[in-house]
Amino acid sequence: MKLDPIFTVKNKKLYKIADDSQVDTSTLKRIEIPWSTVEIEDESYNEEYLAGLREQLKAMEVSETFAVLVPLVDKPLETPEQEELFISAYNHTARRVKDCTSVAGLELVPQLKDKQAFMDTLAIKHAQYVYFTKAENPLSDDIVVY
Repeated sequence: MKLDPIFTVKNKKLYKIADDSQVDTSTLKRIEIPWSTVEIEDESYNEEYLAGLREQLKAMEVSETFAVLVPLVDKPLETPEQEELFISAYNHTARRVKDCTSVAGLELVPQLKDKQAFMDTLAIKHAQYVYFTKAENPLSDDIVVY
């Protein structure tokens, strides 16, 4: 089941497709998702946690609020093999919340060397997602649309 995109990006700004209105990214709820909570051990996922995440996201649909899923790197992410496990864990997460229209997208983590591989992998089944990154100014909490 593929969802139609709700958002689009123009000049690093987020817009709702339905009415072409710019979205204030500060209104998006950031939901932090620790890698070690999703992936209990290599390629073994915490389905109970992911079911709870799905319930939270489905509840957000009622109030028409949107979320950015924020991967938290709390395990080593240094080798190509670890990057592959990281990408697989969040691709699995996306599969578990695939029907949640409240997900605007995911935040790209700075530790990930191959951000394009992350986006390309998720885009195979989840092309509706937008990707966010923290503003370059370290004193800013702004999110920039990638």
